[in-house]
Amino acid sequence: MPPPKLKDAVAALEKAYGKPAPFPSSDPWELILRENAAYLVDDGTRDEVFRSLVSRVGTSPEAILGAPRERLVSAIAKGGMKPPMRADKLALAAEIAQEVGLTELRALARRGGPAARKVLKKFPGIGDPGADKLLLAAGSAVTLAPDSNALRVLVRLGFAKEEASYDRTYRAAAEAVAPQLPAAHAWLAAAHQLLRRHGQETCRRTNPLCDVCPLAKACAFAHGR
Repeated sequence: MPPPKLKDAVAALEKAYGKPAPFPSSDPWELILRENAAYLVDDGTRDEVFRSLVSRVGTSPEAILGAPRERLVSAIAKGGMKPPMRADKLALAAEIAQEVGLTELRALARRGGPAARKVLKKFPGIGDPGADKLLLAAGSAVTLAPDSNALRVLVRLGFAKEEASYDRTYRAAAEAVAPQLPAAHAWLAAAHQLLRRHGQETCRRTNPLCDVCPLAKACAFAHGR
């Protein structure tokens, strides 16, 4: 069966979940820090870890690089596996931010385009999906920037097939939905958040709740089950 219209799917999700939460920030530097300070944790834990970083170390590149390593590791300890490795990633991100300059980094994210993507992808943890998300948050890209949860929803709805690599699946889904994307930042951000939440709570990787899914009637995966 063909995939539903993206606009209709997003409207159904908003009806089911309500208005989505906004991005935690539009600042690319803050989002880069959030990405690297925690790993495979829920949003509440990620927020807690970021607040700990703010209060115990600071978020400027100079503060991160000048902090004793033990304090940096301790500040982000609750953020999942391997705190020392995450601390190293924060230090590397701070070094890159010093080279680029935070003012220039933020200006690039607002402008968008290939030059911005090239710079953003220098940071640890930021590949094509991450760069898309940062530009979406900054309001400079027409993209859904689906994370792994949202991407799973798009694949199951039939917008793309699951390829051998995550990057190929991501690109296939991005290309498939591109013609349906409006140049409306608020709608794109809401769609990103709604698809992500749906993948987290209902269209789960294991034990998906197809019997209560608001998209089940238009979902190839649900019909196949």
